[in-house]
Amino acid sequence: MTVRRSMAYVGVLALACVPLSWLTHAVIDAREDARSSQCVSNLKQIGLALHNYHAEYGCFPPAYVTDAKGKPLYSWRVLILPFLEQNIVYRQIRLDQPWDSPHNRRVSWPHFRSFQCPSDPAGDGSTETHFVAVVGPGTVFPSDGRSRRLADVGDGTNDTLILAEVAGTGIHWMEPRDLDWRTMSFRLNDGGRPSVSSHHPFRGSSYPGPHVLRVDGAVSYLSRDLPQATLRALLTIAGGEEIDRREWYRHP
Repeated sequence: MTVRRSMAYVGVLALACVPLSWLTHAVIDAREDARSSQCVSNLKQIGLALHNYHAEYGCFPPAYVTDAKGKPLYSWRVLILPFLEQNIVYRQIRLDQPWDSPHNRRVSWPHFRSFQCPSDPAGDGSTETHFVAVVGPGTVFPSDGRSRRLADVGDGTNDTLILAEVAGTGIHWMEPRDLDWRTMSFRLNDGGRPSVSSHHPFRGSSYPGPHVLRVDGAVSYLSRDLPQATLRALLTIAGGEEIDRREWYRHP
């Protein structure tokens, strides 16, 4: 009787653990979905800021600002701070000094975290940006520091990417550094080289890939199995490629 009772007790415990395990996974998924929604919201804010910058100056910001000798000082992210309602932070920065000067290093990291995806395990103390541009001769952000206009985007604003999510960039939000077309991998979630990558790449094959911001201001998810040639086409502004949008992205 003791053995039977013991086996029955174990069986009850096993049955009890099944719904508990399911509930735990459901809670984790719900929290991650909420973080993903915040990631989308942050990208939309940046997209609106970029378009408001364009409305003000007639072009998008350059990838970086240089000093008189051509040395990069800080990134486009600094330039759009006033359009993210962060004038207080913007006024703290000395625009004639590099991002890592003693003064600019002391600039308070804004609490709004618009340049981050909440899914990142680094936490609130990180100054790392998770949204980057691809800097190259045929992209929205030319490597020579010139500025593009909406009229320059010959492939269509809904078929061209302006920013992408990258996990673990190691890039300070003020730093004049993004993804370099010449050295990046065009395979999503490439663990060996810098690439467009998701903060949740292992949540199942049905889960969407990295968040991206299109030039038209819309946020989408890239397909996890996106061909490298398609990513190249999406990043160029006037390559003339034909792209079936239904195959490479979906709306959040």
